[in-house]
Amino acid sequence: MRGVLLLVLALVAGCSKKEPSAPPLKPSGLRLTKSQRTPESLAQEFQQTLASNDSEALMKLSLLGQGVKNWKIIATAQNTRTLKLRESELAELDKIPPNKRSEKEQARFFALHSEIEKIMNTGSDEYWQSQKNNLPELRRQFTEKSYLKFILTMTEAGINPDQVKLGNIDTSRITKNYLKADLHGGTVILHYNTKGEPLETGIAYDCVEFQDEGWLIVGQPRVIRHTVIGPQPKPGAEEPEPFAAPSGE
Repeated sequence: MRGVLLLVLALVAGCSKKEPSAPPLKPSGLRLTKSQRTPESLAQEFQQTLASNDSEALMKLSLLGQGVKNWKIIATAQNTRTLKLRESELAELDKIPPNKRSEKEQARFFALHSEIEKIMNTGSDEYWQSQKNNLPELRRQFTEKSYLKFILTMTEAGINPDQVKLGNIDTSRITKNYLKADLHGGTVILHYNTKGEPLETGIAYDCVEFQDEGWLIVGQPRVIRHTVIGPQPKPGAEEPEPFAAPSGE
């Protein structure tokens, strides 16, 4: 389309050289280059929103602060993975004749059918139009409730933005195959210091690099306790709104 436009302008200029040149086109508002934000700079911006107690700025660093385009990318990847797990579980239950299933197995059988049907419906235009319509309410809930709850949990864990300093930003869990969907993303863990000593608690969240908006938070930030050994936060952990992508679950 741009090539056609340039060709038309060239023809017009060739037909009448005396006419003044056309005024420059107004910016489209679209991002023409990839965001220069990195996982490390996203962490710094995240910390700044906490220091300034700015819930709206924090929201804009997440999927909640964007449209549904990138939400759809993450939700599709999450649901594709979940669908495979549920279908595999259903296939195992299906091997058991109905009259041989326990009451619990039978209930699970029907629950799986219902869940799979919901996940299958998340690809419809109607579903995503509904998600788009819900964005204003989800954002309101975040600024009025969820943000305060997160700050309270963080403060109770000893992470007071006025007293601690952001130390190490651990991005070692970022992968090129996040959610097994060829996405560049993963879990980032923030370490904090207070009075020169490292805190035992920190914050973890998942983030993904998108072509248009760069790196964004895609999962609910969570307060964690640092451990040298033992289980670590898992990428793509299922978390409630507002930061998690909408799904059929």
